[in-house]
Amino acid sequence: MAVATSDEDQSSDEDQSSDDDGQEEVVDTSESESSSDQNEEVDEVPAYNREELMLRYQQLLEEGSTMRENNSQLQHKLAEFFKRKKTDNGAGKHEHDPKNVTDQEERYHKYMANLKGLKTEQEAMKEMYAQQIEEVRQKCQEKLQQAQQETEAFMKLKEEVAQKSYSSRTGRPFPPHDIESYIQREKQKELEVTTMRLENIQLKNKLKKQEHLLKEKEELSEGLHLIDFEQLKIENQTYNEKIEERNEELMKLRKKITNTVQVLTHVKQKLQFVQVENEEQKIGLKDIETKVSQKRDILNRTKQAKDALRVDNQHLQQKCGMLGNHPLLYDYEERKDEKEELTNLLQKLKIKHTDTTLNCNKLHRKIEGAEKVTATN
Repeated sequence: MAVATSDEDQSSDEDQSSDDDGQEEVVDTSESESSSDQNEEVDEVPAYNREELMLRYQQLLEEGSTMRENNSQLQHKLAEFFKRKKTDNGAGKHEHDPKNVTDQEERYHKYMANLKGLKTEQEAMKEMYAQQIEEVRQKCQEKLQQAQQETEAFMKLKEEVAQKSYSSRTGRPFPPHDIESYIQREKQKELEVTTMRLENIQLKNKLKKQEHLLKEKEELSEGLHLIDFEQLKIENQTYNEKIEERNEELMKLRKKITNTVQVLTHVKQKLQFVQVENEEQKIGLKDIETKVSQKRDILNRTKQAKDALRVDNQHLQQKCGMLGNHPLLYDYEERKDEKEELTNLLQKLKIKHTDTTLNCNKLHRKIEGAEKVTATN
């Protein structure tokens, strides 16, 4: 049980270290973006050696895998020991043997000593991992603070540049609310990118854990051959019982076959009688088919007459025009009303256009007169 808890603690430490690595990657990307734009204004920050962190992380993963393998091996040994103990003490002959008691006590003391050693190793590893995690967290927080400062400075620089810049279409400076909206959109996009990167890192770590679990299950299957052998013995006994049941069913089936043979002879006699009746029915069917052919000819003629009437009806409908088509008449009236309204509106707009052109000409004349006065002065 102690070894199992150590594995759980180790897995939680690995999750935390993986999250820290994900945050470091995000910080590195943000630092690269900000440093590329602010090489002249902001001093270069000393880059943290990410390769050393990755090497430490890989070492910790390897140590965790070795601890899990040791745990599984010890559990297998315990299972084999208990099985052997059951087989040795199955008949109850050596229950009160003092030699067996002393051997069991010695083994128990050995296992307890091994457990104590493993616990001490576990505690030492926990302390070491905790120190390493704290160091990495402190460095990560420093990097995050530096990245936040640089991003804030970069955003301020962007705001200043945007306030001083002019649009290529209008030639006017950008309004402040447009600048704020652009900056907010950029921040949202950066947040989305960081979240997606963190999710990608977490999914990669989960995939590694699942692969490791699959390997452990394959290793467990190698140590369970004895259990499989006992299960096969039990299955063999059950199959023998099933074979006996099948033999009894075979005897029953043979009896049923004799009965079915007798029934078959009776059915054959009945079939001969039915064949005679079938020939009589065929003769009657030929008569019915002749009648059906006559009826089909009549039906085809009626269909042709129906098609001719349909064509005549379509020609008459085309000649009628819009007399019987009410929706077309309503649509025609609406279109006519719309046309009249649009013509009236067009005339009004023409009048308005002439007025505006006259006013514009007057204003141009006034402006020319004012310019001449200014020129003479």
